[in-house]
Amino acid sequence: YIKPSGNATVVEKAHETVDEDAKMRRQVVEYALQFVGGRYQYGGVDPNKGVDCSGFTRYVLGKAASINLPHSSTAVTEDQMQPGDLLFYAGGGGINHVALYIGNGEVVHASTEKTGIKTSPYDYRKPVKIVSLLS
Repeated sequence: YIKPSGNATVVEKAHETVDEDAKMRRQVVEYALQFVGGRYQYGGVDPNKGVDCSGFTRYVLGKAASINLPHSSTAVTEDQMQPGDLLFYAGGGGINHVALYIGNGEVVHASTEKTGIKTSPYDYRKPVKIVSLLS
């Protein structure tokens, strides 16, 4: 107990805890979104010069979260996905595209040479696999 002097009053402030996992995911999403409008380039690995989908996600996760994409990950369902998770799409007999989930049902991805880096609804195509690397 602290007894205030004179007309002073004591105000107790609530201690706020920060969810570090959510904070990292938000940082990854914010970092990725700065490249929206960037150029698509097949085989590209730098969004400042042009990237394809895998080059884009690898670059963003490496720079924003210091994650080198591993050969293994944790699969999650659509109900479990969180910002920063990767969504894989298939066509022509195998996985042919990857995007980064940004929340609110949307992904950011290096789409095509015509559209470049953009956001889309996560289910603009049916994802065949969703993985989490940030948990």
